[in-house]
Amino acid sequence: MPMSVTSPMIDEANRHNDLSRWYRDKALGQRLTGQLTEALNESLEQVFGYHMLVTGADMGLELSRIGKTQRLFRLVTRTNADQPLQAVLGASHELPFASDSLDALVLCHTLNTSSVPHQTLRECQRVLVPNGHLFVISFNPFSFRGVVGGLRRRLSRGRRHTKSVSGRRLGDWLSLLGFSHAEPHYFASFAPWGRGRVGHLMDRFDCWLMRINAPTGTAYLLHARKRVAAQLDSGVKVERPGLISIPLGKTQEGVPVPRHVSHSRQEGAETT
Repeated sequence: MPMSVTSPMIDEANRHNDLSRWYRDKALGQRLTGQLTEALNESLEQVFGYHMLVTGADMGLELSRIGKTQRLFRLVTRTNADQPLQAVLGASHELPFASDSLDALVLCHTLNTSSVPHQTLRECQRVLVPNGHLFVISFNPFSFRGVVGGLRRRLSRGRRHTKSVSGRRLGDWLSLLGFSHAEPHYFASFAPWGRGRVGHLMDRFDCWLMRINAPTGTAYLLHARKRVAAQLDSGVKVERPGLISIPLGKTQEGVPVPRHVSHSRQEGAETT
């Protein structure tokens, strides 16, 4: 009997597409998009630098209008001519960027769709500059939607599901990798209930839960920073293929960043 092998990159792309449709078609997803856009806009207002990378699902966030980095990249698992940002082809668990080359990273449910979330976070730690910013958007397993989804996963035999990571567990992972982090901020405990009186009351209740940061939100945003002295040295030297810092010239959309240039060229690019 032939064995079917699925590429992790293709599987991750399929999960991204499922999440993109959910955010586009569901009322709860649309509410999350609005609340997270506003929260990210406020958080990224204080982030300065040259390069920011966005990974994960397309949630409808207006990322091209927020943040003060000079260049904004979008990691894609397949080429897309309609991608508005500068696309870089690659996988979240093996980012095609040199170490200490990015000022900010935004993970849009990347940990929920990755088959190796720990490796994805290690890659984030590697490519961020010291004191670089990491913004993680993740589903909350203890929300109303998360509890129902967990029960469905136990009863279903389907293979393609998104996995939730609690804010506390994510904080533990980040601390082990040398990040300092704030408490997660939770969003959208309920979907809109319409325009009637009950719907209006539920909307006010949802806003109140978000204001007090109740851990019932469907998703959360966690802000972390890479500590300067963070070192992940296991004592074993691992040879990696040569990677580059981000070129200053304009690249074509959908083309991966080259993985090798000489050290002198990097210094020359930085001084120009």
